[in-house]
Amino acid sequence: MGFPYDKADWSVVDGAMFMGANSSMPLFYTIIAIIICIVFLIYGQMIENDKYNK
Repeated sequence: MGFPYDKADWSVVDGAMFMGANSSMPLFYTIIAIIICIVFLIYGQMIENDKYNK
């Protein structure tokens, strides 16, 4: 996947340049990332509590 413009220069880019721009997909992936982070924080806290209690 190359540069999508005729001129290979960043000055021709005038907006967001990623797949899914101007759609609901960035919100969807952000929500998934937030959920994954929360799950790992909870899991890490449970492991730390188990090690502290031993």
